[in-house]
Amino acid sequence: MSAQERGAEKARAMDEASVKQAGRGFLIITESIGLINMVMITGTLNAVSKLVSEQPEQAGRLVNMAVRMQLMLGVPVAALYALGAPWIAGSFNDMTLVPLLRLSALIIFFYAFYAIFVGYFNGLKEFARQASLDFGFSTLKMLGIVGLVLLGFGVGGAVAGFVGAAGIICTVAGVWLFRRERVRRAAGIGQGGLDKEQTRQAFKRLLNYLVLIMLYTFALNGLMRADFFVLKAIASGVPAHLSGMESLFSLMSNKFAGFYGAVLNVARIPYQGVIAVTFVIFPMISQSTFSEDTNQTRAYVRSTLRYCSMLIAAVAMVLAFNADSIIGALYSADYQAASVALSILSVSIIFFALFYVATTMIIGSGHPLAAVVIMGASLGLSAVLNYVFLTRTHAEAMAGLVPVAPVNPSGDAMSVVAQAQAHAEASANFAAPFLLQATDYMQSAAIATTIAMVLGCLLSVGWLWRAFGAAPPWATLGRLLLAAGVLWGIDMAVPLGVELVTSQGKMVYLALVVAKMASMGVALLATLFLTREFTATDMARLKAVISKKTRKA
Repeated sequence: MSAQERGAEKARAMDEASVKQAGRGFLIITESIGLINMVMITGTLNAVSKLVSEQPEQAGRLVNMAVRMQLMLGVPVAALYALGAPWIAGSFNDMTLVPLLRLSALIIFFYAFYAIFVGYFNGLKEFARQASLDFGFSTLKMLGIVGLVLLGFGVGGAVAGFVGAAGIICTVAGVWLFRRERVRRAAGIGQGGLDKEQTRQAFKRLLNYLVLIMLYTFALNGLMRADFFVLKAIASGVPAHLSGMESLFSLMSNKFAGFYGAVLNVARIPYQGVIAVTFVIFPMISQSTFSEDTNQTRAYVRSTLRYCSMLIAAVAMVLAFNADSIIGALYSADYQAASVALSILSVSIIFFALFYVATTMIIGSGHPLAAVVIMGASLGLSAVLNYVFLTRTHAEAMAGLVPVAPVNPSGDAMSVVAQAQAHAEASANFAAPFLLQATDYMQSAAIATTIAMVLGCLLSVGWLWRAFGAAPPWATLGRLLLAAGVLWGIDMAVPLGVELVTSQGKMVYLALVVAKMASMGVALLATLFLTREFTATDMARLKAVISKKTRKA
């Protein structure tokens, strides 16, 4: 290789390394602020939406209270995050992240106020404006991040693009709110004020809601991640008789975490579909309970649980019956170890999504503490069960493993090479049976998580049943079980073994999997129609919603 070629190769390697480093840096930034932003946005948005939906004539004054509250809460949190940037960067052994972490503190600042403005529109049931803001923010964020990176600003540009998008959309939302309030006041809405005691009570109630919903959101995110973190922690634990093999255990635990993280992303697809439902049902439940309209609240709860059950189960069951095929079509052969976990998690996500919808309605009905307790109990159970199940699985896996003797190279060059080769072969022989246990690790985590999510679902739905007399949709659940039987029959009749990937190729196999899943979807809908679970009335409601969205668009 010529000097020029070696130089080009070295430059290319440096470019690849810099790209990987930049990607890692941006990932650290987004992960560092992710949970803070999630807690801040959800808590603020729901608290503001709750009070605005109850007293829409006082919406402007409630927003003013929320702004003052965020000056005392959101701004200090952003400041503490910026001041703690050196500590955060140090925990990742990368002090170059300090200025980027401090810059990203502005995202927390903008989110604190953006959540107020979105909560205002949600509480007034102006869902089109809310959707426009969310879509606009996503678009601006993508353009800002990608655009500045392409212009050569690297990870700093990506963070700046994120900050800029947050600042712009926060400003736009604030202007929209100001103009909306001006129109409302011109129409005579919100003219009456609150006396000093009423203002104090409203502020206290807003703060109480904000804190409780933040706790709920923290527990919710913990429940979604407990299995992943416990799996990685337990799998990386080195027993005494295998001391000295920490690096190999770290490598294997990262591999297990990669497998499990991939199937978590696939299994959570049905959950993403109900998030929009909660934005709609929250202010409706809030208003009906505030006006003490129990019949209307009961109707909202029943309808929401029924439609969400159909929506979630329809997607989750198709995923569950095609778990191994989906893994084979989307990932490498190694990921087949996660197919059993995907089947289990696809079922557990049905309960989790209903759990999430039910707790959202509990919060909307004015009982956030109950939602916090139920979500916290589920998180605690998930953490304990994951620890117990995975510790047992890890102990069983380690019992049959023999340590690899350390190598102290000696002798001539050929002897050193031979010793290194023998050590590498011994390490591979150790790793192979360990890797074969991946299925057991992920299955244990999935089962533990499913038990916790089922408990949470039962407790939250039971709470709604007791509070409002809204019984679970038993008939709907029975018909969905019948539909599951139909899907099982299709799966037995049309098996798509992953060995077809070798003979047909990835793209052809993916097309076959998509076709099978589509046929299952049609069969499921046909079953619901034939059993009169999904009727002409439901279809008319669906068309009305779609046409309303089309007109607004």
